[in-house]
Amino acid sequence: MTDDNDALVDGITTLMPRLLTTLTAFEQIQRNMHPERVPQLADFIAPYEDELRDTFAPFRSLQVPAHLEAFFARLSRSTEYCLRACNGFTGPGDDRWATMKAMRAHCRAQEFLFPIASIMTPVNQYFIEDPVRDREAFLSRFDEDTSDRDPAVGLMHFQNDRDVRGGFSLYVPEFLTPAAHPSLVVALHGGTGHGADFIWSWVREARTRGFILLAPTSQQDTWSLMGEEHDLVPLTALVRDLMATWQVDAEHVLLTGMSDGGTYALMAGLQDNSPFTHLAPFSGVLHPEIMMTGRLHHAHGRPIYLVHGTQDWMFPIESAYMAKAELEAAGAELTFHAIEGLSHNYARFQNPQLLDWFNPALSY
Repeated sequence: MTDDNDALVDGITTLMPRLLTTLTAFEQIQRNMHPERVPQLADFIAPYEDELRDTFAPFRSLQVPAHLEAFFARLSRSTEYCLRACNGFTGPGDDRWATMKAMRAHCRAQEFLFPIASIMTPVNQYFIEDPVRDREAFLSRFDEDTSDRDPAVGLMHFQNDRDVRGGFSLYVPEFLTPAAHPSLVVALHGGTGHGADFIWSWVREARTRGFILLAPTSQQDTWSLMGEEHDLVPLTALVRDLMATWQVDAEHVLLTGMSDGGTYALMAGLQDNSPFTHLAPFSGVLHPEIMMTGRLHHAHGRPIYLVHGTQDWMFPIESAYMAKAELEAAGAELTFHAIEGLSHNYARFQNPQLLDWFNPALSY
């Protein structure tokens, strides 16, 4: 039994750092993704994939005691999804959706790994922003048992399985209480995306800085950009309910999003009586309907953080400059970042700077 235990400890301590390293390396793929760069990105991730697979093979054959089965299963599933993410780039090129599936597999890898953060320091550190990962004050905030807290804290999904539309995922930092009057960040996925995936673009920052994170899923395949409006009423109702339950700071409610989510952030934010105080569209466009309906005047005095890549192949950078001109003419308090070399990807590396702009009190 001692030999089995030693083998299990060795297996965990060998696999875990390689898994975390590969997950981190994959974030560079997300940042640099472009259809024309796939071969180079495959070359980049292949050594990480090979090392992780070689480490995982003997790990899977280990004898696991009953009290560690759940832990073992989560670590194994996280590794499997991480390898799927890598294989989306290194595998055969006959699946035109392989890279999109890879991005989603990376989200699932984080989802299975996240519950382990409460019991393993390296995982806890992975889900905290890099500059403060070694600060005990940030790590120790998650030691308290919060299973009986009301309102509930932690990562929660509400009718938001990936084959369901219209639900939402919510993360409330475990140390947060309504007395803190927290800020709220609402993050909208891109077209055909899902809130249960997109939430992982923000969990690390929410855990570090202590704000509530909401990632809803559109009612249909994407947000209501054409034709009948399906999303605005349930979205604003959900936000107002959260604000009341958590005594949210009503001066700091950010609506952000990527691609179609960025476009819809402007559409939903530039409304009468909008609960959103700050808007941050990434890689979206200023929808013509906003101007046709005269709602552009709601941009006056509104803090807006506009981000777009110079190599965006879906919405060329010229569309961002047009949006910039219209928003500035309408009197928006606009901050604009044209990211050199960025394609049609979520610029996650902008999150810290965006949060400092949104609410300086969230800075660490």
